Amino acid sequence: MVLNRIEKSPDLPSLVAKQIIEHITSGALKPGDKLPSEHDMTKKFGISRISLREAMKLLEAKGYIESHGRRGKFVKVAGGPPLESTIEDMISVDHNKIWELLAVRRLIDSEAARMAAQSATKSQIALLKRFKSEADKLGVTSLLLSKEGGKLYARFYDDLADATNNTIFSHLMKSISSLLKGALPYSRQKLVGVAGASEIFYTQHMKIITAIEKGDAEDAKASVIDHIDWLEKTLKKIPK
Repeated sequence: MVLNRIEKSPDLPSLVAKQIIEHITSGALKPGDKLPSEHDMTKKFGISRISLREAMKLLEAKGYIESHGRRGKFVKVAGGPPLESTIEDMISVDHNKIWELLAVRRLIDSEAARMAAQSATKSQIALLKRFKSEADKLGVTSLLLSKEGGKLYARFYDDLADATNNTIFSHLMKSISSLLKGALPYSRQKLVGVAGASEIFYTQHMKIITAIEKGDAEDAKASVIDHIDWLEKTLKKIPK
């Protein structure tokens, strides 16, 4: 594991923690691995013991490492940070991870829409249609500006998972949904500056719901793919 020297900054602990997280998420540091000694890390990072200890406290609070007393600090083996938190950290370190997540969503979410169009009950469709009523209450133009809008978006895909009426697929999709929640802060921050983005989000999801309600499996699937394609295309245009 290579530790890079950190230039002077008002937020040294966070920069140290970010570098350690990168090593954990990339697999360079594995569960159970021991971190270098305090002496080695302060020397390689070029920081004080106080800054390093603050970074270690931050990593412990996030659930990435644990202290074994005099034995030192270790990458946590079990009971680590929530998956969505891990994904959010991964994306903050390597923005290209968002494209990997969207590639998975393109497959999973679109198939869910196809299955829902074939098997969703009236009550399940009614749950999906809550997206419209609640988005209207929040205000369509501000859908991406609030955390409530993010929660509404995530819940739509949980409801979509249930509407497949396939327990195994629903469980798989909800696991993906936890990753989506981790990516939401990054995506929302990027999209809020895009003119008309909230309205596009709204319109795309109305199209998905309409296709499912009509029982048009292929249109439902294509509508989700159109949404994911738009997300990827739009996010790639935004400067990092």
